[in-house]
Amino acid sequence: MFRKISSAVTSVAGSLTGSPARQLPPNHHDPARAESYVELAKELQASGVPVSFDDCAACDHPCPPTEGSEGAGAGTIVEAGTIWEGKTYEQYVMDKYGDLGELPAGFDTDWESELAGSAKFGKGRVVVISTGKSDWERDHTDEVDGFAHKLEKYISKAAVKEEKGGKGGKDKGGKDKGGKQEADFSKRPPVSSYVLPATLPPPSTDVTQAAAPHSAGMGSLFSSSLISQSDDPEDQTVLVFPDWKVCLEVENSQSGAKGLWEGVLEPRLGRAGRPLAEEGGTERRRSWVLPYRAVILLCKLSSLLLSYRYASLTRGGSHKRRDKRCSIAAPLLRSALVTVLSKHSINVDHTGSSLVALDGPALEEVTGGEAEREVEVGKRIAAIEGVHGGEGGEVGIFNINHLGGHRYAGVMLILFPSGAFLSYGRVTPQEIPRVVEETVLRGQIVPGLLRSAGSVQGNGKSLLNW
Repeated sequence: MFRKISSAVTSVAGSLTGSPARQLPPNHHDPARAESYVELAKELQASGVPVSFDDCAACDHPCPPTEGSEGAGAGTIVEAGTIWEGKTYEQYVMDKYGDLGELPAGFDTDWESELAGSAKFGKGRVVVISTGKSDWERDHTDEVDGFAHKLEKYISKAAVKEEKGGKGGKDKGGKDKGGKQEADFSKRPPVSSYVLPATLPPPSTDVTQAAAPHSAGMGSLFSSSLISQSDDPEDQTVLVFPDWKVCLEVENSQSGAKGLWEGVLEPRLGRAGRPLAEEGGTERRRSWVLPYRAVILLCKLSSLLLSYRYASLTRGGSHKRRDKRCSIAAPLLRSALVTVLSKHSINVDHTGSSLVALDGPALEEVTGGEAEREVEVGKRIAAIEGVHGGEGGEVGIFNINHLGGHRYAGVMLILFPSGAFLSYGRVTPQEIPRVVEETVLRGQIVPGLLRSAGSVQGNGKSLLNW
C-alpha cells in the first residue's frame, strides 16, 4: 500500500516540476490526477483566482484541517467528506442526472501534455457573428459573402497596432497570427502566463478609471450558429464580450463593419459604446445588454469532416486532415449541458430567440457622461436573473467555427457578465455537472479543465461577483 501511495505522489510531483515521471491515468477522478488538480487549485487560489477544491473528494491525501482553513475552500478532510454528497463522483452524477453519455470508444484526447496554458486566447474583445449554420470554410473569414470577412478586412486596417508592436494580427477564431512559437507542454507554466488581466474594468466602472484601460482592440472573431434576430434578413446579429451586449441590425457590408468598429469595438470605448449624438458613430439604435447569465461556446467544425475515416482521430492519422474531434464532442456536450442546466431551472437559448424585444432603450440612447453611461450598463447587467449565482435564469449555448486545441477535445469557452472568460479542455459529458455546478452556479474554476482564463483575479471572489 505504501508503495502505491509513494508512486502516486512521485507521479504528481513529477507532473508539477516537469521532471520525468509516469503519466497520470487518463481519468479526471483518478486519485493521483485529482491530487495534481488540488495542487493546481492551490496555485490559482494563491493568485486570487476563485477555484473549486472539489477534487479533494477523489484525492487520497486531502489536506488536514489547519488554523484559518475552515470555510476557505482549502480542501480539508472534513470538507472532502461532504463533496458530491459523500458519494463517488460517478455515482453522484448517475443518481442526480442519470446517464449523460460518453465520448465514443477510441476518442483520442491528449492526457499527457500540460493543459493549463495551452490556449492562446483572451486578449481584447471577443466578437461572435450570427450565421445560422455550423458549417464554415477552413478559415471562416474566407467566406467573402459573410460579415466575418468584411469585419476582418476592415479591422485589419483600423485595429490598434501597439499591442502587438505592428506584428501579427487579431485572432480569427483561435489562430495566433504572430511569429511562430514552440510551446512547452511538458510542465505547467506560471499562472500569470495563462490567467490574463481584465480587458475591461468591472461593470459600472468608468473605463477611464481602469488600471489598464482597454487597449487590446479586437481579440477573437468567431462565426457562430446564432441565428440573426435582425428585422432585415440580410443584416447580422453580433455578440460582443466582455461588453456583454448584442448588436442587432448590423449591415452585412463594409459600411456595416465600419459602423460596428466605430460605434462598439474601438479600443477606447467602454461597454456602453458610442452614443447616438456623437459624430462618427452608428445611426442605428441597436445595442442591448445580453439577457444571459452565461454564454457557452462550443467548437463545431464543418460536417464535411465527418466523411473522414474515424481512424484519423488517432495520432497516427494524417496531420494534413482537419481534425474532427470537436465536431464529435460538441453535440454530446450540448446534450449533457441541457440536461444538467434544466435540473437547476436554467433555460437554454440555442438560436438567439431571447434577443428579441429586449427591455429598456438601446445603449446608444443612454444619456450622460461616459461614467454615467457605464453605470447604467452595470445596473442592467446586475439585473440579469441568476447573474450572481444560484438557480434560474438563462444560458446561451452556440457553436462557433474554431477554438484550437483539438487534441484536448472537448473544448469550450464560458463567458460571464462580470467580464470573466474561461477556456476549458478535456471536457467529457461526465464532467458537465462540474462545469454547471462549480462554474456556472458557484463561479469557481474547475482546475482540471482549465486551459486559460481572463478577468478572474479578484482576491478569490466568485467569477459571478465584481
